[in-house]
Amino acid sequence: MYRKPIAVFIACLFVALYALVLHAAPSLPRQPTLQVAALPATSPPQAVEQVVHGALDGSFVPSQSPYTPNAADTRRWYRLTTDIDWNGTSPPVLSFTGATYIRLTVFAPPGYQPQELWFAQTEGIHRFSRHHLAVQLPQDLRAGEPVYVEIASDSFTRQIKPALTEMAQYQAEDLTHVRLTTLFASVQFTMILAAMCLWLVLRDRVLTYFIGYATFQLVYQMLMSGEIYELPGAGILVPLDTRAPWLFATLSAPLSMSFILEFCDLRNMSPKAARILGWMRWPFLPAALLIWMPFAVRTNALVNSFNLWFMITSMWALGTVILAAARHGRQARFFLIAWMPQVMLTLLRVVQILMKLDLPPWLEYGYPFTMAFSCVMVTIGLADLSLRARRERDMAHHLADHDALTGVLNRRALVRRLHAAITEARLQKEPLALLFLDMDHFKSVNDRYGHQVGDACLRAVAEAIGDELRPTDWLGRYGGEEFVACLPGASRDNAMHIGERIRHRIETLQVHSRGTTLQTTISMGVAILGDHTDTADELIARADAALYRAKVDGRNRIVAHIPLAATGH
Repeated sequence: MYRKPIAVFIACLFVALYALVLHAAPSLPRQPTLQVAALPATSPPQAVEQVVHGALDGSFVPSQSPYTPNAADTRRWYRLTTDIDWNGTSPPVLSFTGATYIRLTVFAPPGYQPQELWFAQTEGIHRFSRHHLAVQLPQDLRAGEPVYVEIASDSFTRQIKPALTEMAQYQAEDLTHVRLTTLFASVQFTMILAAMCLWLVLRDRVLTYFIGYATFQLVYQMLMSGEIYELPGAGILVPLDTRAPWLFATLSAPLSMSFILEFCDLRNMSPKAARILGWMRWPFLPAALLIWMPFAVRTNALVNSFNLWFMITSMWALGTVILAAARHGRQARFFLIAWMPQVMLTLLRVVQILMKLDLPPWLEYGYPFTMAFSCVMVTIGLADLSLRARRERDMAHHLADHDALTGVLNRRALVRRLHAAITEARLQKEPLALLFLDMDHFKSVNDRYGHQVGDACLRAVAEAIGDELRPTDWLGRYGGEEFVACLPGASRDNAMHIGERIRHRIETLQVHSRGTTLQTTISMGVAILGDHTDTADELIARADAALYRAKVDGRNRIVAHIPLAATGH
């Protein structure tokens, strides 16, 4: 009965506490608003001295937008001012968003000396990352005090957004950006390095495609973030300017399509759709050549065409993989988990570029995150693919070395392992014994009950023999109803004891098959490894001779081979 009043009291207490905090919190000063003005595009080229000394201030036209208008012109001048004095606790930072691969020159008070900002700058020590082009302004920046900016851009229509941020805040955000981009790039690089290690061993075509497309995507991502220009040797990419990221993006596309075809086994799972996807790879190659042409940076047509074709091929590839997954393609399902987030973010990124929209943080960082995630998942998928290939190879080796009916070693594998066992016994100076086993009257079982009953009898006998052997021993089927057991480290007495155990086990064994219960017996010959001239064939021959004596003496018994010297002959 007291719960409701108590809940109301607690709620009122929190409201009162919140109101008190709001009342006690100091009111923050209003941040200065940045005002943009530009010289008209029709103005004749002006000398730098005229602009920065204010001779043309009356010609600047204020802009109603926070963006620099018509930033795609060859050269434009802008004047930036604040409506109130700078009132931050640290100096202001003037940053330019969307100025990727666009050259800017800033003339700031008090000296109005030129400060060149360029995304692909490789010389000097940079105070800020390349997330935005940024420059520090004086702490005492006053209202209406102009900052002049000259923008010499390429022909791509872009809008550049200048902004003022307090130094401490900008540095914190800049550090977060560097940490995120470094993390994503490091993850991708690690996965590529792991795939390279696998490739050195396996030389698999799937790994080749993965390394190629993942490397090109990583370079593209680092070109778009600018971090690649911090690496040694990156200066060779500077002359390409804006063509560099488009070149690597174009080259990664056909490699990624080839990887999808191979990794997801689309040619077998979805042959018709896979054939079309294979054809859709080839237009990217002439597009990569066109990017090298001078006119490639003079028009939006090539970039827009590439983005449109990339969207079409991505959607077709996605549909083909979904079709393969619906047909129980294991690798296709695995790839969907890895690739779906990247496809969605890539398509959104392409739409953002085509429509010239602002790049929100969730898309800016979500795109490289999904690329890193995709690399991790695909690498795991490659490991899974390699593991399954290894299991299939091991299974093939097992089938090649083992008898299909009984599961023990076949004759070829038996002889090969016997050679190795003899060599090892001599190196270790240890004894080695061989049992040659033959089922008694087995032909009559096949003749009377049929081969299916005979096969069941062979399997049961092989299993019973294996149960009586030691962990270090091994068994092989020599042919028909004949088996050979190798006993490393066993003397004649040890071998006779093990053989007697096997004989008794078989004698009491009952085999049930097709409504019939059978009992059988087995005869055995024992041979011991002799001097250094003894071979595998000779050892088998002596055991076979001992087996023959067991048969002659009445079957269902074990006989050891006795050397001629021991008999006195």
